[in-house]
Amino acid sequence: MNRTRWLLLACGVPLVIVLALLIGAGLGGGGDPAAPTATAPPPPRFEPDSAQRTDVGSGTQSAAVFRPRGAPPGPSPVVIFLHGWAAVDPAFYGAWIDHLVRRGTTVIYPIYQEAPFTDAATPLPNMLTALRSAFAEVPVAPGRLVVAGHSAGGALSADYAASASAAGLPAPAAVFSVYPGRSIGDVPAKLRPADPSAVARGTRMLVLAGANDTLVGTRWAREIARTATREDVTLRIVRDPAVADHGAPRRSSGEARRTFWKPLDRLVEATG
Repeated sequence: MNRTRWLLLACGVPLVIVLALLIGAGLGGGGDPAAPTATAPPPPRFEPDSAQRTDVGSGTQSAAVFRPRGAPPGPSPVVIFLHGWAAVDPAFYGAWIDHLVRRGTTVIYPIYQEAPFTDAATPLPNMLTALRSAFAEVPVAPGRLVVAGHSAGGALSADYAASASAAGLPAPAAVFSVYPGRSIGDVPAKLRPADPSAVARGTRMLVLAGANDTLVGTRWAREIARTATREDVTLRIVRDPAVADHGAPRRSSGEARRTFWKPLDRLVEATG
């Protein structure tokens, strides 16, 4: 199994999707490279009943915006939801997104990558460009923005807080970094951190690491917490074996709801 296959599977991307991505990108291996390749049909467009979806930008600088249906006029709390490596379809976190929207929160889901998911240099600038397009459509009241992310998205959530001011984007009131990771095993690709000293003073940061996370471990979470010297920072090591593995934040079990959903709910509520 080559590194691309291993990376996608390790990040929790289902095998059928991995194979479709690799075949579609010409990475299946073997055979005549000039021969036509089979491609899987695209998955249904994710749009829960609770939300009205709007897509902005294009390609790796795009975002899906989920607004609560029937919400009163005026700005609502906004969550930037940053996906894990290769999890570009919002359906990967569909139950969590639906939960947030049902609580009256607008969710922005930047899509900052494309197959074969080996580029570690452009996710941050792609994300910032996508968010610039999204914020042109979504009003954000001062202090009502939270940025949350899992895995690579957990690292990028801290990077957004450090980059927002220089990029002319709204600063988050809080950061929720869940099982963050900047590299995996011997894969050379690595997300370079933004300067943590640029995070606005007083930004609240909650960083979670899984005690049984064999993919990224606790290293990156500890580093984010250690370097966040100007903020209100909490580092929490999750030890419950039901949710201490790297893929747990994508689940919707009772344990996952208590461990991941409720803390984000509280951070959003605190912006009101």
